[in-house]
Amino acid sequence: MLERLELAADQAAAWLAEHESLVRQAYELGATQHEIAAHAQVAQSTVSRTLARDTPP
Repeated sequence: MLERLELAADQAAAWLAEHESLVRQAYELGATQHEIAAHAQVAQSTVSRTLARDTPP
């Protein structure tokens, strides 16, 4: 059971990384934060935080 739990945690982390990558790509291609949030099914503030965390100053 613990091995399955570890595998699930690894998969969740990989999906989160993919999700964040797609958010960045959509923004770079010209989508607005509002559009991205609607399609990603997250709050616009989540999109803003993701972009702020990964955007160099």
